[in-house]
Amino acid sequence: MLLKHRERGQTLPLWSLGIALALLIAFGALQYGEYLRWQIRAQNAADAAAAGALSVQTQAWNEQMSLLYAAGVEEYRIHAILEALILAANNDSKCQGFSGGCFSAFQQLNPAFKDAVQRYTTDVALMNRVSSYTFTEAETDARAIVADFQQNCGKINGGDCSFAYTVSDVRPRAGTLNDVEMSGNVWAVNDGIAASQKLDYTPAQIEVVTCASVPPIVPSFLGFQPPTFKAIGRAAATAAMVTQEWLDPGVIVNPTTGKPFQPPELPVNNVAGTPDSDGKDWFTINFAGNPATAYVNADAYTVKLQSDEYTAVTGWWATIPIKPYSGQLSDSQYACK
Repeated sequence: MLLKHRERGQTLPLWSLGIALALLIAFGALQYGEYLRWQIRAQNAADAAAAGALSVQTQAWNEQMSLLYAAGVEEYRIHAILEALILAANNDSKCQGFSGGCFSAFQQLNPAFKDAVQRYTTDVALMNRVSSYTFTEAETDARAIVADFQQNCGKINGGDCSFAYTVSDVRPRAGTLNDVEMSGNVWAVNDGIAASQKLDYTPAQIEVVTCASVPPIVPSFLGFQPPTFKAIGRAAATAAMVTQEWLDPGVIVNPTTGKPFQPPELPVNNVAGTPDSDGKDWFTINFAGNPATAYVNADAYTVKLQSDEYTAVTGWWATIPIKPYSGQLSDSQYACK
């Protein structure tokens, strides 16, 4: 009996060791899960900062695109009204059918021409202001936006308060721009000719590092002091034209109104004039007339030009994520909170 009791007593150390080992494994699993959670959090913080940092550059270029479109519409309108003014001034037969004849037509066209010129002047003046945005300003704004993420942390326009934000690099993006040319009414994109542009019109790219010193879940366990670990996120982004568009706004129908985005305009008595021998009515401002045929499989389209039209080739800029590009970083190149 004595021997049996001794055998039972020998299992107690084994049970204690097993329990301690199980607790250690559980602690390790919890700590590893905590590490993963913080790493994901750090990466999300870096991704958000990098994506927002270049928003001023993309916004400035989108404003330029909008103003170019507006100025282009006015330029087309001025061209049409000026031709009609010349015909009316010369008492052309194409305006004699209007109420009051060519003299009345000229009187109505004159203020319409001045209004169009004034709008065009305003568009060009705004374009001059927007297009003065330099790459140096883009870099300064990008760094300021990341600093605002840090300063306004915890707010709707701020970052994660647990992390320090560091801009490790801002530079122009080189070697990834397509050259676009037009020849004989054919647009050629990336035809083998390297694109070259001013620095101020070069897309920026940025790298952001976020870092936090994270204490362990349990400060100490069975005399073991777990080390503090660093959660580090690293992200890069660049400005890119995410959509490239060709459009004929006088043909494309607005689904809300059921009318073309740029419908024909009748500046004289709301009545169309008499077309010339080529079928052109200079007293009607028609922005369209030549709808395109699309070839989806070839990623192309063709337009048979039979009359004047207003056509816009444009695109819209946004920030997109890219792979970090500046190589390995040392601890001294970023701050840790």
